[in-house]
Amino acid sequence: MTGLGKRRFNRLLLGGLLALLTTVAWAGTACTEKPLTPEGLANASRLAVKVFETLERSDAQVVILGRVGADLSKYRLRFSHVGFAIREHPRGRWTVIHLLNRCGTEGSGLYDEGLINFFLDDPFAYEALIVVPSSGVQQALVDALHSPRVWRLHQPRYNTIAHPQSPDFQNSNQWLLELMVATLAKGAVNNRSETQRHPLMQSYQPETIRIDRLTRIGGGLFKANLTFTDHPLADRLKGEYQTVTVRSVIRFLHRSGWLERMQLVDLNTTRPFAGANIESAMGRL
Repeated sequence: MTGLGKRRFNRLLLGGLLALLTTVAWAGTACTEKPLTPEGLANASRLAVKVFETLERSDAQVVILGRVGADLSKYRLRFSHVGFAIREHPRGRWTVIHLLNRCGTEGSGLYDEGLINFFLDDPFAYEALIVVPSSGVQQALVDALHSPRVWRLHQPRYNTIAHPQSPDFQNSNQWLLELMVATLAKGAVNNRSETQRHPLMQSYQPETIRIDRLTRIGGGLFKANLTFTDHPLADRLKGEYQTVTVRSVIRFLHRSGWLERMQLVDLNTTRPFAGANIESAMGRL
């Protein structure tokens, strides 16, 4: 990073740390009950620095940024959440725009926050996913992220495993997917219903999450931000739930030809993937 870049990031880092002193309860997610620890802050800051440096070395104007949350290995998933990181934004350089659930309630909101906050969610692992769309897609997204479309495609009723075609619920990855499709539909859609029916969306293949009835009843899955009612009865009886995951979104965007490259970043390494190698990396997501 150049001297100017380091000074800029140091200012961003200092501003973020000062903000955390007064908003710890809201760090990383819309709300967390677990107190912020010095180790958690240090690791989130280290990862944010690495991501910032990686983004500054690129020519990207907007990227899809993913993070790890809870341990999802039993569902054969690694990353739980994605948002957009935009280079130039009124809130600061490389601001993340994403949908977050509010404190485990049934509601969600759209947030713009810095990189440190984005990784302050008590993750199972401090790892980031940076996905760079093609240049034409990036320009369309920059325009979309500064438009009312961001809000028009937001359904505030949150469901962690919302069905991809659900008009009544939405999860965070679903909002990003729908905004991508609406943006690339080039003005042909104006709301969620039209986006979900658009031909571009028809090639999207959701992830199937298996949750048996015993786990549903005895595993503490009765929460305000988790409901099974928007899934077909046949799927509920089988314990198979289609939903929008990080991996399914990235696979869809890659197969649609909208991605240029991606990188997996942790506290020690950065692994790049491009071209056909992107498909081979899907198992890591």
